[in-house]
Amino acid sequence: MPTTSETPQPPERTRRLRLPLGVTAAALGIVALTVVAAVVRPGMTDPPPQACPEIGYSSVLEVTLEGDTSEVAILQVRDGDQWQPPYPPDAEVPAIPTSHDGDAWTFTLFSSPRSVMLRALDDDGDVVARTEIDVGWERVGGTAECGGPMEARADWTM
Repeated sequence: MPTTSETPQPPERTRRLRLPLGVTAAALGIVALTVVAAVVRPGMTDPPPQACPEIGYSSVLEVTLEGDTSEVAILQVRDGDQWQPPYPPDAEVPAIPTSHDGDAWTFTLFSSPRSVMLRALDDDGDVVARTEIDVGWERVGGTAECGGPMEARADWTM
């Protein structure tokens, strides 16, 4: 075997390109800004929020009584902590506008609750029946963004 005086050299390593720290930070910043712009940009095409007038809208609830309603003299709706209209009428308790034509009662409310409590009173003010019903309100004015008057109709079988 021939002898050589040369010792085997390790294979050459390829050197990785190393960027200065400032260049690396700038590149990462550009990538981050691009991602943020891609996420935020779709929302920038939306119209600006609409300024809404500060108006208290009223909503109308019509309840039709069905069945034996001969004992019903007054129909009330629960409005917060009060039954409306108050019975007997009380000058210190503001009453919401209420009307009725036969077995159809109409209440003007300043909110549109998903469910309402109702109670029927006889001529003496005694409770004849009581129920809670879900109400399907429909917008009849205003906008979805700013609100507006609503209407609902419900049937109550006594």
